[in-house]
Amino acid sequence: MRFPHARVLACIAALSISRAAPAETPPTPVVVNVLGRGVIRLVVADGASRPCDAADNRVLFDGRVTAGENVKLSSQRGTVCVDHTYGTFRDSQWAGAVIWSGSTLWPGSNQPVLHGTVSTDEP
Repeated sequence: MRFPHARVLACIAALSISRAAPAETPPTPVVVNVLGRGVIRLVVADGASRPCDAADNRVLFDGRVTAGENVKLSSQRGTVCVDHTYGTFRDSQWAGAVIWSGSTLWPGSNQPVLHGTVSTDEP
């Protein structure tokens, strides 16, 4: 008796054994320092599309922050979109989305970090 599907099943089994599972990349820490004075709105999204709330991104933070705060997040993609308000109209005057990528080692850290600043007074 012949089993016509036996060869196909053997090939599938061989391929599944030989194929290594992709290594999971650890999340990239993200630190946003807020400079200036007062309170602004901040949006940080995991991804490289603009605007930050684009369908290809995943919003990590959308809220108000005060000057002097350090917002700490984690990016699964290693690239984030950052936008914030500034100046006189801190609920509606947006600086324009920018993409942060290319994490670096910061003093005291053994893991690459996306680190940047936003200002309450300037774009």
